[in-house]
Amino acid sequence: MKKRTINIAALMMAVLGTFLTGAVPSFALEGTEYQIKGAMMVNFIKFVEWPESAVSSGEDIIVIGIIGQDAFGDTLDHIEGRMIGGKRLTVRHFDSISDIEACQVLFVSRSEAYHTRAILDRVAGAPVLTIGETDSFTQAGGITRFFLEKNRVRFEINPSAAADAGLKLNAKLLEVARLIK
Repeated sequence: MKKRTINIAALMMAVLGTFLTGAVPSFALEGTEYQIKGAMMVNFIKFVEWPESAVSSGEDIIVIGIIGQDAFGDTLDHIEGRMIGGKRLTVRHFDSISDIEACQVLFVSRSEAYHTRAILDRVAGAPVLTIGETDSFTQAGGITRFFLEKNRVRFEINPSAAADAGLKLNAKLLEVARLIK
């Protein structure tokens, strides 16, 4: 795939605009697969309500954790310190399941396919928005899964898994996702 330089802020606004208008989630935006996934992942935060207990020790921080091979490159670098809903975003990388610390969003890389169940067990019952990209991620109990369809990034959501994690998903997000039962 040919890499193109894009304005990440413009990409994120386009993705947000698509969510707000209720358009079908078919993203033919310019950029690499992981630039689009990164923009979508950050925008998901705006459509999720975490319980008060999810932000530890009164800090107003949302931690985006990435476990496994990081295919985002520098795509997420620009969000460090950015504010969403009065909370500062930070990105942390975890090398192994035992390294997973408190985070509100956890991206499970395709490289962790054989460890998906153990990773999901590690955060089970915690208010963590899990996002993966392997075929069986949502069936295994993950909340959100990215997939490609006709060379476009799309996503599906397992609402039951979100409820189990104590997360409330905005109806606008659910309207544009493929729902898994």
